[in-house]
This record gives sequence, C-alpha cells and structure tokens, in this order.
Amino acid sequence: MLELPEVEVLRKDLEKEVVGKRVKDVIVDTPSIVKPFHRTRPDFVKALEGRKIEGVRRRGTAVLLDLDEDQTWIIQARGTASLHRETANEPSGDDTHMVVTFTIGGAIHLSDVEAEPDVNTGVVGTDEVLDAAGIPATGFDPLEDNLTWMDFGRMLATAKMPLKLLFMDPAHIQGIGTVYSDEILYEAGLRYDRMSDTLSTQEVRRLYRSMQEVLAAAMKYRGSSLDDSDADEAVDDEGEVAEHLKVYGREGLPSFRSRRPIERVRVKKGVYTYFDPQSQY
Repeated sequence: MLELPEVEVLRKDLEKEVVGKRVKDVIVDTPSIVKPFHRTRPDFVKALEGRKIEGVRRRGTAVLLDLDEDQTWIIQARGTASLHRETANEPSGDDTHMVVTFTIGGAIHLSDVEAEPDVNTGVVGTDEVLDAAGIPATGFDPLEDNLTWMDFGRMLATAKMPLKLLFMDPAHIQGIGTVYSDEILYEAGLRYDRMSDTLSTQEVRRLYRSMQEVLAAAMKYRGSSLDDSDADEAVDDEGEVAEHLKVYGREGLPSFRSRRPIERVRVKKGVYTYFDPQSQY
C-alpha cells in the first residue's frame, strides 16, 4: 500500500539513482497499465524508449519523472502495487508487470500480486501532467505545500466532512490513505467521524501538528508495506510490526494511550478505521 511517506521515500531514491540516465528498453506485460494514457503498449514503449530522465517529482502518490523534450513519465501505483529499483540483469518475477532498463545500468520494476494491478503509467506533455493524471487542482500536499495551520483550519471548516474521509479525499488532502489517516487522528485524539467544522482552534492546531509528526516518523522508518484487505497485523517488508504505527492494524490490542482495546469499524463500503474509543473523541 503506497501512501505519501512511501512515495516520497521512493521519489528521493529515484532522484539519486535515475536522474541523468536514458531509458534503454521498456517491457510491459500487462496492457491495462498504460491506459488511459496510451491506446496500445507499443505506443507507450515508443514514447518512453530513448528518453533521458531529467528530474523526479511527486504530487500526492503520483510519481512524475520529467523527461527531455518537455515530456513527463507518470506512474500511479495504488493498492498492493510497488515500484522498486533493480540491477539491469535482475530477472522479473511472476508479479512483475513492467520492466524499464537504462543504458548505463539499473532498472525499474513495477510489481503487483494482482493479475490486473491498480496501476496507470504513461508519457504525456509536462504542461498537461496534472490533468492527464487526474490529480485535483485543489487539495494540498502536506510534504510539498506550505499551508499554515490557520489555512488548514479554514479548509477543515469549509469541507464539513468526517475527518477520516476528509483525509482520504485528494480534493482536500493529497497522498494520505487509510493507514496514515488513522495514525494522524489517533495522535491528535480525534475520532474518525468527528465533523471537520466542529473542531476548536486548539484541536485544529493539534491535528495539524499530528499530521506533520506522523508523516515525519513514517518517512524515518521508510513507510510501511501494508495490505488493507488483511490488516489483522500491521507489518513491514520483513514481516515485523511496523514500529511507527500505533493504531492501524491493532484491533483488539491495548491502546498505547488508554490501554483499552483498539476497535475496527466500517466507515463506508471498502473503508475501515482503527481507533481508540477511550482517548479519541
């Protein structure tokens, strides 16, 4: 599961490893991932092969690799998909859907355990990236935009939404999903169903600070690899409990704050939340 901290760590890694490199070969095993940007796999391959990577950006969870000739390579990996760097000779696995190699070594593999991954990738003109990727013009990126806590409070008051759903809505906040929305609300001591326009000034400041602290801690631990469809345990890549997660995936375990059991409830179809009913209100 890729959320803001994971994608920002990935962006930094890619910035070190691929900027200045030129794409050599592009292999796409799953045609659906190049849509809606390209009609066919050959169209995508033609658009990417031979291009030089000049920079790596991110907006929300979309990775944007700027190419020469004012083109940008978009990668939007959701759900259980992962994007990782490999050596040029590393064989692709059974769950690999795309391999991109470079002329001076190294490769990028896009993998997903699902046969039809929730992934889109394509090459578009740099000036049309946000529209092409469907990234809302509204909504702030907590790691990119210098939004003050007062502006944050005005956004909350205007939205008039339950906090859990607001944090997961890219039209308001970009890049945060079910994992870190739970963590932020737990840290702030606020319930998932608390309406955003009912917060006091003190609560707004506490929520703003909690968002910054939770994301900073997650990046320190390089994020989490989590599957929301089976979140009885929150685990990292080595199968260990993710140390920086205090509430997500901990149903039935004692809260670090109140020692009462953590509860898991359904917010809406397909969306669940973990919270401490004793300390979040």
